[in-house]
Amino acid sequence: MLEIISLNMYETAALAVVVLFLGLQIKKMIPLLEKYCIPSAVLGGLVISIVNCCFYKAGFVFTTSDSIEKLCMVIFFTAIGFQIDFSLIKRSISTFMILLLGVVVLIICQNALCLFMASTFNFDSLTAFTVGSISMAGGSGITEQFGDFLEDLRLANGKNMSFGICTLGIIVSGLIGGPLGRYLILKYKLKPASEKIYVEKNSDAADANLPFSTKLAKACFQMIFVVGIGSAACDLFATIGASIPYYIGTMLIAIILRNLSIKTGRYTFYTSELNYLGGIGLSLYLAMDFMALALWQLNYINMVQIAVFIAQFVLLMFFVFFIVYIMTGRDYDAAVLSASSIGVGMGGPSSSVATLMVITRKYGSSFKTYLLLPIVGFMLADPINSVIISYFLRLI
Repeated sequence: MLEIISLNMYETAALAVVVLFLGLQIKKMIPLLEKYCIPSAVLGGLVISIVNCCFYKAGFVFTTSDSIEKLCMVIFFTAIGFQIDFSLIKRSISTFMILLLGVVVLIICQNALCLFMASTFNFDSLTAFTVGSISMAGGSGITEQFGDFLEDLRLANGKNMSFGICTLGIIVSGLIGGPLGRYLILKYKLKPASEKIYVEKNSDAADANLPFSTKLAKACFQMIFVVGIGSAACDLFATIGASIPYYIGTMLIAIILRNLSIKTGRYTFYTSELNYLGGIGLSLYLAMDFMALALWQLNYINMVQIAVFIAQFVLLMFFVFFIVYIMTGRDYDAAVLSASSIGVGMGGPSSSVATLMVITRKYGSSFKTYLLLPIVGFMLADPINSVIISYFLRLI
């Protein structure tokens, strides 16, 4: 019988710090990993996941608390909101529409590819469908939602098979997103033009003489206040049937308040210090997410799934290069958005954000990607995916 050791939120946070330091040490020992933009959280998280998998084989396993993980994600996206102005939103509308349409087309193609391969190579259609948008674009959330339904349709271990592909997708996308972004940036000699927005609009200049500790304390208070207001707004919308994730709601509130402060000039938001807080939150969130990977679920993957997964990988590369990168402008923002989109199509938010973090820390910020990725890739993709999956399941 499997013994489960549940870590509380404090123990989970402590282990996340270990993951980060472990990832940094691995990159120091293997400089090639730093060169090709492999995220530290991915490396450290995989090591802890492998250890946990060994524990699983021995009859016990540890599970982590997701409460602090969600808080860290909220802190990161709230900090992003403090760095986005309305002019950027106006300039991003066309890119938003292209990306949203692209995600819809990708989800449809992922499911159509499963049925095509099942028909062409005489694969079991339900087995092939476990490598569709359920586990690829859907990630763990959609996999949890539809996994039991696959088993109800006669597919034994359908949920575990889907989770196995989801886990594989997170690992692959977490490892290749950074190198792909680096390739595009270096090949086309791209520069982060949007960096100018932050410098010109920064309202911290009037308080430049304040000690860093004072500004950091004020930034903490601002963060706590906005997170509280944003979460309350999300709860209010939930009462009328509109479901908005907390990290989206708090980011939007931060955008509104930050732009009001710029327009009126009556209040200063300490964006540099808020960015520090966001970076800490992001690092911890990624570490917690990757160290929680259940690698033993890979045991449920079979050769049919591997064949379809390879085809899905080729499809995703086509989508990234010819839809996202070319259609969104072939500039620095397009390159970062393309690399981050790998996680959108294969695995979910954690690998997308890990890629975004490692590229922007090395080559410069991409505020357009900060804005569009969570809205299109996380908030809108899941409900669209659920509708499309439900339609395709009727065809099987």
